[in-house]
Amino acid sequence: MIIWIDIINASHALFFNSIIKEFKSKNIVVTIRERAETVDLVKSFGIEGKVIGKYYRDSIKKSLTMIQRTIELNFKIGDFDISLSFENGMNVAVSKFRNKKSILFCDNDLKFIQKVALIQKLETKIKSMADFLVIPEACYDNFRAHKKRGTIGTYRGYKEDVYIADFIPDVQFMEKIPFDNFVAIRPEDSDSFYVKDKRSIVPELLQLFQREGINVIYLPREKEDANYAKGSKAYIPKETLNGLDLVYYADATLTGSGTMAREAACMDKTAVSFFPSKELLSVDRQLINDRKIFHSRNPKEIVEYILSTSRKKNLAMFDRSKIVKKDVIKLISTYFEDNLEET
Repeated sequence: MIIWIDIINASHALFFNSIIKEFKSKNIVVTIRERAETVDLVKSFGIEGKVIGKYYRDSIKKSLTMIQRTIELNFKIGDFDISLSFENGMNVAVSKFRNKKSILFCDNDLKFIQKVALIQKLETKIKSMADFLVIPEACYDNFRAHKKRGTIGTYRGYKEDVYIADFIPDVQFMEKIPFDNFVAIRPEDSDSFYVKDKRSIVPELLQLFQREGINVIYLPREKEDANYAKGSKAYIPKETLNGLDLVYYADATLTGSGTMAREAACMDKTAVSFFPSKELLSVDRQLINDRKIFHSRNPKEIVEYILSTSRKKNLAMFDRSKIVKKDVIKLISTYFEDNLEET
């Protein structure tokens, strides 16, 4: 059986690196989309993959590129039996065209409950055609309402648990950092279709932290995001740092998206989300309700929260995450076995 994995974002690189480790005996083919540090991350894991397509921030270019990349994948990817991807309609579309099985991982149900662009609706419709949808229990209700065919598998926990389960902190990591203590900040993903508020609060956050004498490591999502740090003393790493080490050693992790906040929460570290909407992903709402993530779009309120929160000690054991990963691997393995019998 040949398994095709298509990796389109940096966090997906971490996720699938952890999955691939459990299926080394399988014949796995990997394709990668060029976006930020995604390609570098995949290569750093020792994973060989073919780079196909590039990400663009402009909504029109992004839409056209998604269509173009789907066509390219169909012609450039060889034969396969089952595909794996995360929030990836392109992978599912090629699988359907080839009459092959597809396993799709998702955790973003926000696209179902708000008005989105036409291309987003099309992508969501295509993703709903995946043969096997694997999601956290927290977002089951919204996905069940829109999944018209195929089956759904759920697990307790979050996608971040899957790769945190393998994480071993680098004891020399702090040698790469110019501070003894710091907070990590990643900006909003303002060019995503489902993000309506395009205003960033990062410049004000950086000013307030600087006023309080708090060191900041700032991680631009795209090159243009570096402009938010102009005039501040925030440190922008010249080389790609291991994101999990960064979260692990930071006094607090703040993000305008979701992944890094969930990574921190899964490590029981101080986590802040300033996602630009009152409507949140179910996984984030669950963590907020459990008081694992603090959410606000008020920079002063965020800084006050950080100042009032005691620094959590680092813990090297991630037993809960290991249980979550074990459950996810079991879901995949069972599906593989069922489809091996069919083939």
